[in-house]
Amino acid sequence: VRRCRKEDLRRIAKATGGTLISSLADLEGNETYESGYLGTADEVVQERISDDELILIKGTKVVNSASIVLRGANDYMLDEMERALHDTLSITKRTLESGSVVPGGGAVESALSIYL
Repeated sequence: VRRCRKEDLRRIAKATGGTLISSLADLEGNETYESGYLGTADEVVQERISDDELILIKGTKVVNSASIVLRGANDYMLDEMERALHDTLSITKRTLESGSVVPGGGAVESALSIYL
């Protein structure tokens, strides 16, 4: 893996339980590492989706996380999908936090159609 952003490395370290270190050199200048710095994952694979190369890290032991890959015909479509996905995830989060749902947006009409 080359040219990986530092933020991506932080996410990988958090997901796998590893520690991000900037250099393998110790005080004497020798390159060493401690095994406690290493994280764990069941599988690390590189896949190609369209023109993009992706590194998939599966089966992490510490954190459960997921990525959603959006693809579309143009930037406008991708922006709309991203906005809709953000809204959906926000609504799901609020619903899980509050533990209740207020019916609306056609819920009455849907219920009436079942009974009629």
